[in-house]
Amino acid sequence: MKYFVDIHSHPTMKSYGHSFPLKENSKSPLSNSSIWYYDPPNFLEKLIDLIGGLVKYRQSSFSSMGFGNTGIVFASLYPIERSFFDNKLDTGNFNDMLLNFVTSVGKKRIDYIQSITDYFPDLENEYNYLKQLDGKTVKLADRAQYQYTLAKNATDVDTILNQKIIETKKVNAIAVIITIEGAHVFGTGIKPQTNHANPIYVLQNVEKVKNWVHRPVFITMAHHFYNELCGQAQSLTGIVKKTVDQSFGMNQGFTELGKDVVEKLLDNSNNKRILIDIKHMSRKSRLEYFNLLETKYKNEDIPVIISHGAVIGNEKDKHLFLQDDINFFDDEIIKVAKTNGLFGLQLDERRIVAPGDYELKKTHGIERRKVLFHSSVLIWRQIQHIAELLDSKGLFAWGIQSLGSDYDGMIDPLNGYWTAENYPTLSDYLLKQAYNYMQNNSGNLTQLHNRIDPEEIVNRVMGDNAYSFLKKYYI
Repeated sequence: MKYFVDIHSHPTMKSYGHSFPLKENSKSPLSNSSIWYYDPPNFLEKLIDLIGGLVKYRQSSFSSMGFGNTGIVFASLYPIERSFFDNKLDTGNFNDMLLNFVTSVGKKRIDYIQSITDYFPDLENEYNYLKQLDGKTVKLADRAQYQYTLAKNATDVDTILNQKIIETKKVNAIAVIITIEGAHVFGTGIKPQTNHANPIYVLQNVEKVKNWVHRPVFITMAHHFYNELCGQAQSLTGIVKKTVDQSFGMNQGFTELGKDVVEKLLDNSNNKRILIDIKHMSRKSRLEYFNLLETKYKNEDIPVIISHGAVIGNEKDKHLFLQDDINFFDDEIIKVAKTNGLFGLQLDERRIVAPGDYELKKTHGIERRKVLFHSSVLIWRQIQHIAELLDSKGLFAWGIQSLGSDYDGMIDPLNGYWTAENYPTLSDYLLKQAYNYMQNNSGNLTQLHNRIDPEEIVNRVMGDNAYSFLKKYYI
């Protein structure tokens, strides 16, 4: 494999935050307002991560992506919801300092979010921030030349990647695909109990985004807080859960406005459809969406996408996996496969494993090789569960698993795989897992065509499945 593909990360989250109030994407990789700012974890930051689950470094800067040989980045734009910062803590400088310590997005960014009355301008500003260095070359710490280019479609991606092959000695290129996390970005969800969104304004904003030069390939309908479109799943943990209330609207289904937004997003007039990512939707909303695909859109080719998820498992293996319905049931995974969708594997230890699991405990050791091995076991379990589930239904076992790290999305990464710079190492250790599985447990696969080469399995997970998806659906 020449490059890796990550279908869900937040390379702008911290750099855009630190660009306030000017909102300028600095071309200097030494500036913390630059998307190239290289900030790998030091010993103290790793310790804070291990003890408190807080990430004080940058996981998905384009420097880390470049050093980690990531060729295609799905950059998720996310105007942070105001409810994160309007919370149970007292207001004032101490509160803001604590919130900045937890999020690392910058105090001026927090001040802006606390005053926000409409998320749509913030979405446009984040998009503009990303466009500022589009196609611009920078020299990084390894003294090589790098650049990222925003792609308009899969053909653009090929052009960018072919440039990477042809001009290896001149520039290391990254193709960037835009996605969005949270449909509150269209102008909903500001104090939804009392201040309801204007449907006309919301639908106008959907149309504006569909006409962007770099149209997003998909968007999550929900995120952490109720947005007047559909119910959200419980998602917050730890100190954030203790200070923030996300209960309003939780586990509800779609509203009429939500259905209208879905219809407008999926309208494929002029080939401008934006697909739906079901992550963060409540289970009820997800089932309602599936029903919509099976009825109104039954004759259309619309893939189900989970950009950054984990499995819940079945009775046999549920002790291995987190059982919260922010994760996904087997029937939903089958739906992804039958619609030729993608399942991005989230590299967040709070999501992919049951608390107290023995393998998780082994990842908190000191010896680096053992940490890397046991952390890769946790990811392999996800890959294996999906494969054996799909095989049991007579489906291809390895066609939907992909990398959807959620780096810089305030996750607690698997120990050893701190940033995108670690993708080559992750690939190597997953190959060990795949080889061991095919040597010792391939009998779990009843379909002979699913007993494929371990290297092909890992290539698919680390990039090939996502690339094939783009070739089919981002045209």
